[in-house]
Amino acid sequence: MAERRRRRELRHQIPSVAPLLVGWLAGCTVLAAVAAQRTVAVEQLFLDAAFLTGEPWYTGVLSDLGVLGWTTATVAALGGGWVASQTGRPSAARFLWAAAAVSALFLADDLFQLHADLLRFVGLPKPARQLLVVVPAVVWFLRYTGEIARTRWVILAGALGGFGLSLVVDAVAPTTSTTALFLEDSAKLLGVLAWTQYMVLTSVDIVRSTIRDARAGAASRPAPLVGTSHGGTP
Repeated sequence: MAERRRRRELRHQIPSVAPLLVGWLAGCTVLAAVAAQRTVAVEQLFLDAAFLTGEPWYTGVLSDLGVLGWTTATVAALGGGWVASQTGRPSAARFLWAAAAVSALFLADDLFQLHADLLRFVGLPKPARQLLVVVPAVVWFLRYTGEIARTRWVILAGALGGFGLSLVVDAVAPTTSTTALFLEDSAKLLGVLAWTQYMVLTSVDIVRSTIRDARAGAASRPAPLVGTSHGGTP
């Protein structure tokens, strides 16, 4: 199939300036807030944590891998949901968008230490703070059980198993034990990898299905009669 896209000239780039300005405005707002505050050193917000502490470059690399997994899962579900919404599959779109929201919450929890640190101000014990993060995922699972049954749910089961084991180790093992840390975070990382794989494959499967249905619908429509006017007279 020949390439249908053509080179965009400068005059065609002008409409893209608006979203660029919106993005820059949001970024400049954050940067202005950083410059105005006096609580946190600017270096702590801009520089890599390993560089600031003098630790080796690989410090926290497995935690970073988990963050990348959550990010990939979120983006995959958002993209798959958008395609589903554009091809007449609203239920699949809602399913994927809800999954993206759950993934984004887990991403924020890992990236900003929500239940472990930021949510301490609410005064709840750690198990209760963990529930604040976990409950949306449980609601998603119960709400979309029918949709999940049509996916590769065994991968999702693997993810839930990893997360469950991580929570159990965290609850019963001593916090100072290196072995407990290894088991807890290993189970969590395996859960993240399975969750990411599930979201990517599910999004791909749904996108393929919607595109296939759209093509089948287009092929089943009768072709217009060549040489026929709008009034039906040759």
